[in-house]
Amino acid sequence: MIYYFDNCATTRADDKIVEILNRYHTERYFNPSARSSYSLEIAQDIVSARERIAKCLGCGADELIFTSGGTEADNLAIFGSLRKKSGNIVVTQAEHSAVFNPVAELGNRGYEIRYAKVLPDGRIDTEDFVSKVDGNTLLACFMHVNNETGAINDICRLNSLVKAKNPQTVTFSDGVQAVGKITVNLLHSGVDMYSFAGHKIHCTKGIGALYVKRSVRLVPTVLGGGQERGLRSGTEYVGGIVALAEAVETATDNMHLNAVNFEQYKFVLRQCLENSLRWKEICPEHSSPAIFSLAFADIKGEVLLHMLESYGIIVGTGSACSSKNKQSRVAKAIGLAPEYAEGMLRISFSKYNSVEQVRFLGEKLAEGLLRLRKTMMG
Repeated sequence: MIYYFDNCATTRADDKIVEILNRYHTERYFNPSARSSYSLEIAQDIVSARERIAKCLGCGADELIFTSGGTEADNLAIFGSLRKKSGNIVVTQAEHSAVFNPVAELGNRGYEIRYAKVLPDGRIDTEDFVSKVDGNTLLACFMHVNNETGAINDICRLNSLVKAKNPQTVTFSDGVQAVGKITVNLLHSGVDMYSFAGHKIHCTKGIGALYVKRSVRLVPTVLGGGQERGLRSGTEYVGGIVALAEAVETATDNMHLNAVNFEQYKFVLRQCLENSLRWKEICPEHSSPAIFSLAFADIKGEVLLHMLESYGIIVGTGSACSSKNKQSRVAKAIGLAPEYAEGMLRISFSKYNSVEQVRFLGEKLAEGLLRLRKTMMG
């Protein structure tokens, strides 16, 4: 049996999602850009899905651009928003690789990249971030929920402070770990752009979206038939789009109940680990209920990961997109002491977990830690 606690990396697709995908692959497979009545009907399915998602996220349906996932949405936001050939971009060292690396590429192209500090729990140091914004700041990137620590950033306040300093700065927030996990109201947030992905909320891989405020003009990064208002050409993944609408609605409807359960799971894990030595919870407050991020002194997170895997327990050590790196960039950014820097473990929950599963995880983790500590003491 598999006990899966790496839901930040990806989630199990709901049965209803699989049913939707099967139907659009085998029955409603028509190209929405063709002119037959069947295709026109499929095109209307996209319109309906866009409206359903917009209602959940507090934005206009015409402000949503469907993409292949969070990474493409991030790249479209970053590369598509720059209309000037010089200027600076403000970002933090704790951003997801899908934001951090495209911004770094812009540095290679001659833009000035300004890196803002983050606090020890992974939240953005608001004062430092805003201090780096000036009249030449083209783009400000601040993630909504940190994918490794679970820290929640006040994107509404960040956006307001950035805009007060330079109203022309385009603001962008990566919401991949936020949508369906915490309340998201894009109109209230004020941000110009916001990305999210389906496979983090029990939808399929290969579908995501970028919110683009009506006042923002993007340059397309993929050219072709002009789909998605000319910003993302290519035949639409209709099944994925309809499935995404279903997943966003379901996650939003169940968000508060899930949050209560997830906080209970964290309580159980804290109880299981209370007698264990030399570990710390990275973000005990202001964090996503779905993410429980820990660090252990002098024990590598990868060792713990494989130890738990021997019991059929799957956890993460940080971003799956950065798993080839020995040390987490986020661990360095939040200033983890050297003895803890390689000992990060990320446990992330979903509605398919239970108290019994969590207690099994906690017990095996505590037992393993005790064995490892005894071995290290000789």
